[in-house]
Amino acid sequence: AEPVTTPALDESLSGHFRLIENDQTGPARVRIRQWLNDHPQDARAEFLMGLSYHQEKRYGRALDWFNQAVEHQPVYPPAWHFQGWTNYYLGNAEPSRLAFEAHLRLDPSEGDSHFALGLLAIEDWNLDQAETHFKKAIELQSNQPGRTKGVSKAKARLSEVVEHRDGDIQQATILLRESVELHPDHYEAWYRLSRLLEMQGRSDEAGSAMEQFHIAKARVRP
Repeated sequence: AEPVTTPALDESLSGHFRLIENDQTGPARVRIRQWLNDHPQDARAEFLMGLSYHQEKRYGRALDWFNQAVEHQPVYPPAWHFQGWTNYYLGNAEPSRLAFEAHLRLDPSEGDSHFALGLLAIEDWNLDQAETHFKKAIELQSNQPGRTKGVSKAKARLSEVVEHRDGDIQQATILLRESVELHPDHYEAWYRLSRLLEMQGRSDEAGSAMEQFHIAKARVRP
């Protein structure tokens, strides 16, 4: 496949997408169903239907719609990307990997698909491959506006590779500090930073990081 541009949503479908963004998934599905009655096998609408279920974490239903979208329009990049994440959350590692690889063939600039492939590589304990994907995720998303959260997540996961493969606690600590500076709500990174600082005998700093972990977690998951 050649890199492609995702077809734009028209005004009606854009409105349905905004409903999903605002967690009004039920009303969105009613409107998308009406659209599909008039536009059968429209991959954009099928993708949005899947996205509405994905938003609710109803991954089995979401996957059915994403599968239809990629069947009816194999070069629709978002459907492959979310098909990958849906399979990942369902524990379907190989279909997830294939979907993310397909997405990157269509959209090589998407760092989040590299991030996902890095997670899958960690699960296979292929840490060299995980490092490659996380570094690519950092590189791509660092050059895109509004992607600091993605860079933060990739740096935090790269720190795991550095710690477990290389035993380089200091470099892992640096990566975690960079992660939380980019995204202070990343409470898992604060927790791991506290643990690594404690391992280095830096108890005061570890205590401060643990305090930030509790503050961030209360902010994100009150």
